[in-house]
Amino acid sequence: MPVPNDPELLLAAACCRWPPSAARNAAVREAAAKVQDWDRFQAVTARQRVAGLVHTALAQAGVRPPSAVFEALAQSAHAIARANLIAAAETARLIGLIEGAGYPVIAVKGVSLAALAYGAISLKHGKDIDLLILPDHAQPVIALLEKNSYHLALPAKQLSPAQRGVLTRYGKDVTMGRGRAYPQLELHWRLLNYRALLPGITARSPTQTVALAPTMSVNTLTTPNLFAYLAVHGAGDGWFRMKWLADFNALLTGRSSAEIKALYEHAKRLGADWCAAQALLMARELFGLELEVEFETELRGSRRVRTLMGLAYQLMAGADGRIELQNWRDGRMKLLFMQPLLARGFRHLAEIVTWSMFVQIDMYRSNAPPSLYVFYPLFRLPFWIARRLGVRNRPGKNGTASKKPA
Repeated sequence: MPVPNDPELLLAAACCRWPPSAARNAAVREAAAKVQDWDRFQAVTARQRVAGLVHTALAQAGVRPPSAVFEALAQSAHAIARANLIAAAETARLIGLIEGAGYPVIAVKGVSLAALAYGAISLKHGKDIDLLILPDHAQPVIALLEKNSYHLALPAKQLSPAQRGVLTRYGKDVTMGRGRAYPQLELHWRLLNYRALLPGITARSPTQTVALAPTMSVNTLTTPNLFAYLAVHGAGDGWFRMKWLADFNALLTGRSSAEIKALYEHAKRLGADWCAAQALLMARELFGLELEVEFETELRGSRRVRTLMGLAYQLMAGADGRIELQNWRDGRMKLLFMQPLLARGFRHLAEIVTWSMFVQIDMYRSNAPPSLYVFYPLFRLPFWIARRLGVRNRPGKNGTASKKPA
């Protein structure tokens, strides 16, 4: 499937080209001339979460949308910059706290990626602080954070000691919060649940130091490992948000064709070649990423990669460009269909099927003892039916049973 013929989406893509240049300005002006609905463009930009990049690119290209739209973009861009200042300070504080207690920790994505890819933390949208620790340290680090103003949010707000003891067995992370003024924290002990992809990348992997501010630095993954992880992360979510691909593309800024090919070969050794090929080709088509002709031809030779690209474009464009994936049934089905296409053999496929059967929120919300969680897939359907019946039979305001559809 070719790039969607969506003027508003294509203008957002032109604004996400990196680095800023006369060529980008020309691409933005050309795309802007084809926009038919500026209100829709604002909504598309919000869904793709690229307001910071879009506002800056429009201003630099001399493109001025209707005042209400431009002002809304400006407000969103300023909000991103303010939020990232808080996220940077909190990321550095948390890493200092965790490292100070003797636990290895690495910043992943977030403001560390913003600084590395864009040279500044003010443009990239982010809602999470992502930190990577070791599985054996999950319980003590969670307890440490709880003593420092954080509380569990997902997979549950309250977990018994027995439930905490199986967290690393049935998941890869927890989400924690500190309050509305702070970004949520995703504390990872694994980047993925699948052992076939990115083997060996842990909190003890080699790192590089990136400056978030003149006196504030953190450690993140080395660029080869980060390249592979961003490709896998985006592919796993179907690239339904442009911001992920924009960050991936910006990370490659100034790199030669030989360097990009070397990054791809590294991802290939980690089982992520299909994901990386998809990302590179989409970045080529949407953002003008320069690839060596023979290398590009090689990547396009895979029918699987072409299929993944087509599905990803459909998810990125969305039902109408504005609707979120969780509210789009066909989109969720397309994303589900993509997962087996990413499988590296039968073992990986079996892991995808297995992990799709363990819904942590339901597991920890049930009254079943953790020792029985291993049997959860057998009871998932009965639990789902029981919940639906509970909703249907719940008394309404007038005392009658609720008729809320399933």
